[in-house]
Amino acid sequence: MSNWLRYIVMGLLTLTLSISLMAQEQAVPLKNENTAAAAPAETPEEQSAEEQALKLEIEARLSQFSDDFLQLQLVGSMALTPDAKLGINKNFVSVLEGRMNTYNQRYNSLDVMWTTYTQAQQMDIANDDDLMTMVANIEALKQSVKDTLDAKAEMVKAISDFAAADQFIISQVAVYKKLYKRAFKLSLLKKLAPQLEKAKAREQLVFEKLQASYDSAKAAAELVPSLQPRMKVLEEQFVVMKSVSEKVQALEYKPLFQRVKDYIMGLAAVSIILLFFSMMIAKYKAYKGKLANMKKVTEMMNKQGKDTQYPMI
Repeated sequence: MSNWLRYIVMGLLTLTLSISLMAQEQAVPLKNENTAAAAPAETPEEQSAEEQALKLEIEARLSQFSDDFLQLQLVGSMALTPDAKLGINKNFVSVLEGRMNTYNQRYNSLDVMWTTYTQAQQMDIANDDDLMTMVANIEALKQSVKDTLDAKAEMVKAISDFAAADQFIISQVAVYKKLYKRAFKLSLLKKLAPQLEKAKAREQLVFEKLQASYDSAKAAAELVPSLQPRMKVLEEQFVVMKSVSEKVQALEYKPLFQRVKDYIMGLAAVSIILLFFSMMIAKYKAYKGKLANMKKVTEMMNKQGKDTQYPMI
């Protein structure tokens, strides 16, 4: 019996101790909440200092964006003046295209960071006139950089197109030198007429590419003035190949008698033209001599008139 009483008393003591500990644990957060609620609020001076510090931080970040865009604009606005007198090397074009890719990637990266930052700080920026002015100026600068890079990319593409056109036109010079002789031989025999037509068809396709390349090079040279000297060389070669193309397309099989007749008629036409020019030159010389004689006679008459003395009344 005494053992049972002792167990009951120990149980009651344990229960009482547990209840006491639970009460203390619940009382601690209540005390913390009351303490937090009783904490003093920030003063206007403290709030003003925090706002000023935030403004300075935003201004510093905006200034960094401005410097980054200005640096990119300076690099992107460098003049492109390739020396194209002897053509443009492929490696040079590759370097230009690589630089433009780097500039565009840098711009896109800055644009993403700029958009992300201004959206995150839009409430603070909208509440301050100075920050709004800075953002407006940087937006204008950013657009100027974009326009500069777009213009530079257009010039790089023009140089690349010119280099490709130059390479193709020059590669066809030697081909066209042999083309007419080969086509003319095919026109001598009637049985070779089908081969002549095939050769004329192939030449027409090649010349279409030549014409497109010439037009592309001409447009590029108008955009990049430093390409003009090389463009003159390409133009001279193109005129020669165009003349060959016209002769090739005019070829057709003709009997020997017809060829001789055409040759004689051609000589006669040339002779008539030369005779006409000779007559015109002779008439011009005669007319010029007549004018010279009339001028001499007039000068002699004027001289005699000056020496003559008339009686005075």
